Amino acid sequence: MDGAGGSQFGASTTPALDASVVDATKDVRWPGTDGTLYEAWKAQNDGRTPIGRIGGGSDFQAFFQRYGVPAMDIGAASPGSGGNYHCSCDDNYWMSHFGDPSWEYHTAMSRLAGISVLRLANADVVALGYRPYAEETARYLNDFTDEQRKKLGSVVVDVSRDVEQAKAWEQAATALQARADDALRHGDTAAFRRLNGKIMQAERDLLTRAGLPGRPWYEHQIYAPGIDTGYATQRLPALHDALFTDNDVRTAKAYEAHLYESLRAATRTLSPGGDG
Repeated sequence: MDGAGGSQFGASTTPALDASVVDATKDVRWPGTDGTLYEAWKAQNDGRTPIGRIGGGSDFQAFFQRYGVPAMDIGAASPGSGGNYHCSCDDNYWMSHFGDPSWEYHTAMSRLAGISVLRLANADVVALGYRPYAEETARYLNDFTDEQRKKLGSVVVDVSRDVEQAKAWEQAATALQARADDALRHGDTAAFRRLNGKIMQAERDLLTRAGLPGRPWYEHQIYAPGIDTGYATQRLPALHDALFTDNDVRTAKAYEAHLYESLRAATRTLSPGGDG
């Protein structure tokens, strides 16, 4: 959480955590309104609950980019700019007089963070949903193909098998959720442990030991900071960097193979086998 003193809520996560964030906002009263944070969030965004994708610019990077630990970045700020960001005036005086004098928004955001963390920690089956993650990955791959046609005039790196594998991953995620629901209905604690192992492994399957082209410390193949975009997130960074930044078709094809194997691994992880 990078900020808490304002009425405008925002969140960025991996897709597997979207539902957890949305659900938690439904149980936090929001200052200045007669309802919940969820209701205020929707009212501020024409009935939507927009969630961005984490890439760079915050403390989660080492956990997510290097080790594949799912992460969320939540915050609240005032509309426009208060002028205090990374400023020596960003202190208790500024916050208590201008930013959040009643400390109500800090209190609400603390509740949101606490609810989110405790629900994840105490759940019998960890609340990470990979069906929307797989669906979104397939969409990124199709966008990558469209971008090739637009920028290069043809498709030089074929990702059609990756799209099909992402769809298989989506099916495996859907089936795993059904098994989790069944285990929860029956209180099957042995199944909880096996399912949780699979759920935690799936994000880590998306890493590549090769690292990204030109920046091997970063290993996540779905999200990374853009090379020259500041905090902005780059989808499919290895494919994008190799083909559109470095103009290196050979390297892009090699990373397509890495991604395909990772999607296969994620599919195998979520598929039945020893989880009861």
